Amino acid sequence: MIAAAVLPAGPPQALAQSPSGSQSSSTSIRTPDFDESLRWYQDKLGFRLIGSTNFVQGRNAVLERSGFLLEITEVDHVLQETSGPPGRSAEVTRTPVISLLVPDVDREIARLRKAGVEVLQDPQDELDGRYRTAQIRDNGRHRIELREPIDESGGFNPVGR
Repeated sequence: MIAAAVLPAGPPQALAQSPSGSQSSSTSIRTPDFDESLRWYQDKLGFRLIGSTNFVQGRNAVLERSGFLLEITEVDHVLQETSGPPGRSAEVTRTPVISLLVPDVDREIARLRKAGVEVLQDPQDELDGRYRTAQIRDNGRHRIELREPIDESGGFNPVGR
């Protein structure tokens, strides 16, 4: 399931939405780099930690961003090995696990690139003309899609240009 959240300009805040516009409450990811993932989502995307638990099989944390919950679960192994660059031990997800609506995808990509975030897809307009999108990678293997609504009709666009 891809969950979506709105990332307005300015201080990190989000409104959780599914791609169809209905409310979504959460999504989860699994990572062997638990501490690094917690820091990454807090520092780069503005999530805040609301709770964590230690289990015999690993740790679990819940992050929040204006009602949108992201659960991060520690796993004791990496995913499928890749034949890619040295030092990469986990394959990047092939599809985004989170889709974030942003007011200006080009500006957000520039900000994230300056912060050292890996950009997997530079901003481009989708073929149907409804969104301008880009993709980034979190601290290891999860794709995150950034989407900017494109206002075709000149009507009100709450998060886009």
